[in-house]
Amino acid sequence: MTQATSPKGGPNKTGPDKTGSAKAGRKSKSRRPKLEGAQLRIGKQRVPLFSGAMHYWRVPRHSWRAGLKEIRELGLPIVETYIPWSVHETSPGVFDFGQRSPRKDVAAFLDLAADVGLFVFARPGPHINAEMTYFGIPERIVYDPDCQARSPRQNPVVLGFPPRMFPVPSHASATYQQEVRQWYDAVAPIVTPRVWPKGPIVLMQVDNEACHFFRNGPYDQDYHPDAVRQYQRFLRTRHRDLERLSEIYPDRYGSWADVQPPPRFEARRASDLPPHLDWAQFQEHMTTRAVRDLRKEMEGSGMTGTPLLHNVPLGDAGLPVSVPALDRAVDLVGFDYYHPAREHRTIKRRTLYLAGTVETVYAPELGIGAPPWFTPLSHADSLYCAMAALAFGMRGFNLYMAVDRDRWYGAPINNSGRPRAHAIAWKRLIAALRDTRFETLHRRAEVALVFPRPYARLARATHLLGPVSPSSLEAFGRSPVDACREDSFEFDGPVQVRWWDMLATFADALTRASIPYVYVDSEARASRFEGYRVVVAPTYEFVSAKLWDRLQKLSQSGTHVVHGPCVPHLDESMQVTEFDSLDRAHHVHDVHSPEAVDALVSTWVSELNLLSPFRARPSVVETAIHSDKRGPAVLFAMNPGQKYVEASIELPEPMHLYDPMSDHVFTGEREAVIPLAPRTVRMLRCEARGKRPRKRPSSRRRQREGAARNEPADAEENTSS
Repeated sequence: MTQATSPKGGPNKTGPDKTGSAKAGRKSKSRRPKLEGAQLRIGKQRVPLFSGAMHYWRVPRHSWRAGLKEIRELGLPIVETYIPWSVHETSPGVFDFGQRSPRKDVAAFLDLAADVGLFVFARPGPHINAEMTYFGIPERIVYDPDCQARSPRQNPVVLGFPPRMFPVPSHASATYQQEVRQWYDAVAPIVTPRVWPKGPIVLMQVDNEACHFFRNGPYDQDYHPDAVRQYQRFLRTRHRDLERLSEIYPDRYGSWADVQPPPRFEARRASDLPPHLDWAQFQEHMTTRAVRDLRKEMEGSGMTGTPLLHNVPLGDAGLPVSVPALDRAVDLVGFDYYHPAREHRTIKRRTLYLAGTVETVYAPELGIGAPPWFTPLSHADSLYCAMAALAFGMRGFNLYMAVDRDRWYGAPINNSGRPRAHAIAWKRLIAALRDTRFETLHRRAEVALVFPRPYARLARATHLLGPVSPSSLEAFGRSPVDACREDSFEFDGPVQVRWWDMLATFADALTRASIPYVYVDSEARASRFEGYRVVVAPTYEFVSAKLWDRLQKLSQSGTHVVHGPCVPHLDESMQVTEFDSLDRAHHVHDVHSPEAVDALVSTWVSELNLLSPFRARPSVVETAIHSDKRGPAVLFAMNPGQKYVEASIELPEPMHLYDPMSDHVFTGEREAVIPLAPRTVRMLRCEARGKRPRKRPSSRRRQREGAARNEPADAEENTSS
């Protein structure tokens, strides 16, 4: 196998410094790029996590340079690309990296990216999806019985996904892992010499959307023999003693090998639930283990030297995925965003979950456009989704796709490397983010809502629609608990549904009171619970002992802990447990009553003087403020409604609010009036009245951008006071 090089002569390109030089970093003593919050430290540079996707094998080679240059013109310092296994493998163990097909010369593409002045975010799979047949995995692999995931009846698990149905691999299959190892060994000689500082690669991804290949109903899979053995080892680690397991489970066992995963949900009482809750937790464990094992394989092949990340697809609240566990397995975990504007509430919930659960809110795939068989997404939808996610705390993103390709529509750059009209909006947004150093700002929240993972597992276990999994429902705008059975299991009510309703009730009340908040996963690192004045935790008849201990420590440290509706008396294994009462915590019964929760939130505002910045009228309007050491820096004003409004926004001091997307300036003493079209978001730079408002772009720039939008250069400014 030969390694192709660029016309400039090899892989020794390193990407841009702040002046645009592609030679930065060669003399740096730093050995590897490093994540520092929402920035990459690359030698002496700090680079924001802003990138755009371009699939080299789907773009004519003569258009590569044009596409890469336009990505840089958008203001993005990094280009992202998959490296697809099925494209490069021509027969078992034989690979074409450009020797026969010029479009497959990934080495030349990487070198060209460096020559243009871009860093590279590389994603070598093995699973890439990318709307490819078999998701970028060779056909021979998906049809190998030893690689296939298995149903309870030992049938292959088939995914009905365009353009062709296929049996999905098993995350646990040793045969599949061996095949992946050979793929990594084949691609590593291309990737490794191009890792910074020798080349432009500064970020890599381990696998893609590891959620059992979207066949993730609670009893869909995986019953592959290798997965069952993993399950038995998981139980042994979790419960340690077989005699204890026999006491907790309905059946008794002579050996660990006798313990088989439940093929369906059959529980009627609380005492029947432990096998199903363990199975749901094991599915999360198997996903995390697969990512961790693949990371080891990547590093073993030599693909090291950059931070490694993993992306979680839509429907995260209903997936067999533990974000806190993944956060420990890789350096960065993010969510994919493909939402129409009407899904404002889902965009908000997902972003606030990341903001509370992990250090950096990042979107490995921030959708611009979509595949033709997905929910239709317009430019307005994609822009709204991006700006709403930024409003609620997203600090970095990969625009997917930046350059168009087959089985996709809506990218800002076409397949020939030419910008489309809506590229202007993305260019202005990215420029505004760069100008404000948005990745360094912070959105302060004083309230945390605890996302209770054990109750989420019960919701997954009680889901009724089989292959139409909880994650599928959430991905299409519904709740992951919508299709749960509503048995009480001898509890006071259906816990598997009520926990979600409780969180929604508190979220709505906090939104009405304009109080910023986040969600923290109950299994997140202990540090993620620190710094909040109020922590709200759903607690029903059973609870995680670890969470209860954490709430106790928070309460003792002075945090205002609120829990309810129950004081638990069972642990996660449904064993009677006497939990110590929470010192100075508030047990609230009426956690499902909007009126009661509104009253509770009102007492927090009056007694605790909770932060409620930049309140807006009418109530449909939401605001989010992002600050630096000097104070408010960027304000987002959001109208998720379907009617035009003029929002009156309270100001802490006289200030100018500059909209870099439209060049409008709004000025106010105690409040500013901001016009908001239906389903729009404004990003406003805050400047104290003592300073001059930000200058508008030059007339030449306005004429150029106005022409691109087919607007006159002297369009009415609509500035308000």
